[in-house]
Amino acid sequence: MVYGGYSYLDFRYTPSEEDFVVLMWVSGRCKLEKLAEAVASESSVGTWTEIKTMNEYVFEHYRARVFKIIKVRENAGFVYIAYPLEHFDVKNFNQFQASVLGNIFGMKELDELYILDIKFPRKFQKQFSGPKYGLWGVRKYVGTEKTGRPHVGTIVKPKVGLAPEEFAKVAYEAWINGLDLVKDDENLVDQSFCKWEERFNKVFDVMDKAEKETGEKKLYCVNITDSSINRMIERLEKVKERGHNCVMLDVYVLGITALEYMLELTKKYKIIVHAHRAGYAAWHRGNFGVNFQVLEKIYRMFGVDQLHIGTGVGKMEGGALLIKRFHEIAEKHSGEEKLYLGSLDFEFEKHIAPIMPVASGGLDPGKVDALIEIHGKNVTIQAGGGVHGHPDGTATGAEALRQAAEAIAEGIPVKEYATSHSELKKALEKWGYLEPSLIIARLEIERNSEILNEIVLREGITAMKNVVWKV
Repeated sequence: MVYGGYSYLDFRYTPSEEDFVVLMWVSGRCKLEKLAEAVASESSVGTWTEIKTMNEYVFEHYRARVFKIIKVRENAGFVYIAYPLEHFDVKNFNQFQASVLGNIFGMKELDELYILDIKFPRKFQKQFSGPKYGLWGVRKYVGTEKTGRPHVGTIVKPKVGLAPEEFAKVAYEAWINGLDLVKDDENLVDQSFCKWEERFNKVFDVMDKAEKETGEKKLYCVNITDSSINRMIERLEKVKERGHNCVMLDVYVLGITALEYMLELTKKYKIIVHAHRAGYAAWHRGNFGVNFQVLEKIYRMFGVDQLHIGTGVGKMEGGALLIKRFHEIAEKHSGEEKLYLGSLDFEFEKHIAPIMPVASGGLDPGKVDALIEIHGKNVTIQAGGGVHGHPDGTATGAEALRQAAEAIAEGIPVKEYATSHSELKKALEKWGYLEPSLIIARLEIERNSEILNEIVLREGITAMKNVVWKV
């Protein structure tokens, strides 16, 4: 089997420590081997036909190698490809994207192409500094490194429409009643009804007041995302001038180049970066896509401090097993391969610190016990509607969410804690209580990894999307 006059299949090849390893699902209109070779060729040194300019050295040293194929059907299956480090302009991540995540998605032979995971060699990782603060730096700033309780926060709702004074009032009520964090929503930046600078100044004023009254450090994740680098820099400088230590970036829509540049500045200014992933699902849902775990590794290497990774129990897609894996990538330094999740083993360089996972989307105090079964205590629990929708309003909603976090810290079930805390009790009466045993049962399915693998090997990515990832 050859593509363009050359063979990219090398089943005797063992990837070196300096290779990038890519795991993908491939399906198309010819045999899987040919499809795999087409992808390997297009993403490395080859093209559709034999060329006179190819030489033995180039082909031997720079080509991608298909070193493993797991067939589900004659024309579909899992493909493992190794790329040599020398193939890439290693200080230029856009070139890596153009190679491995670029033209291959437009090849007409393919009906499905989904990049499940990428293993980045440690030598490549050394050029990235990782987060300035990360999980433990954020905990130290907020003052929870000893208690170890989950952080709690809210998104001011409605998403857009409130004037700066109204926004600041909601933020103050949230902070004064126990929340650690208040953030802008992803689509609020500098609209006419709530200009960025006025909103930031008013919210900073009430945050300063809340810190003095509670004796706790607070975070305001003010959204500085913009299509103009200059405007983002201006906002960043205003944040620094006022003595604040946190901003929010919509990292997916910013793109790699702008993100890398802004992270260099935030590290220089010693500012915590809260990373919102709005838009990533366009790269993930469908027959052609890239799994979020690839982006997550990139964002951690680049150095965001907090990152939305999903909940496993809320309104956004992603089941308990998959979100638990995302949490591992955020918090751990290494992890084993899990084929049923489409995950390769991973190992971060020691200097790339863990990041604070953020669980957000459809949460309320009644889901906290179940959420902790997936994430553990090292998580920021964000509830928008689950705070402001409390029967008694934002202040009581904030109290209820903080009470749920305190229950976790004390090792008391939230449902039991609610019997002596009326604010929490009312929240559970409105939204109900998700029994953690349901999530525990889903996570225990992982013990039957061989069965999960069998299902995936029999049905392919359809089983991942419809069975395993939704568990």
